[in-house]
Amino acid sequence: MTRTKLQLKPEEDHLLRILYKQFDITTDNFPRQPDKLDEFTETFNSLTGRSDIGPELLHYMMTRRKKKQWVKLGRKKTSDKQETPSHLFTKDDWRHIDAIYEEFQIPSDNFSLDADLSKKLQDEFARRSGRIVPAMVISAAMVTRRKAGKLTTLKPKASDDDLAFRDIDEVAG
Repeated sequence: MTRTKLQLKPEEDHLLRILYKQFDITTDNFPRQPDKLDEFTETFNSLTGRSDIGPELLHYMMTRRKKKQWVKLGRKKTSDKQETPSHLFTKDDWRHIDAIYEEFQIPSDNFSLDADLSKKLQDEFARRSGRIVPAMVISAAMVTRRKAGKLTTLKPKASDDDLAFRDIDEVAG
């Protein structure tokens, strides 16, 4: 699925930044709080007359943050930091999450940003664990594990245009 780039007018971008500061939830923490992301999106849409969905707005904000073009929220005390509740998952659940990440070979952030991937993640987790858990919660858990260094590094994808990760014999030959 190809993502269409979210286009915001300057005044809409300005409003999004104001709401972001008012909600005081980082882009990394929105996936851990899907109800707050829904509320944030509904507020933005009602003020602008738009009909965007949460993952689109989150992708917009995360992309700008990664390019250092997004507002920063003040430093939080570590006790204020919103973590994925580890009590939601058993040891078997964590094994399923790790295995899904490794088998799918999809960057963990993408599960929060793409509705089709979210559904695929939730369905696969349900199939393996027999439990229904919101995709945003599973995705947030995956991101937390990746940032803690508990997940394997994804295999680089080689394409015909991208020689950097191809087999050295193939490049030399």
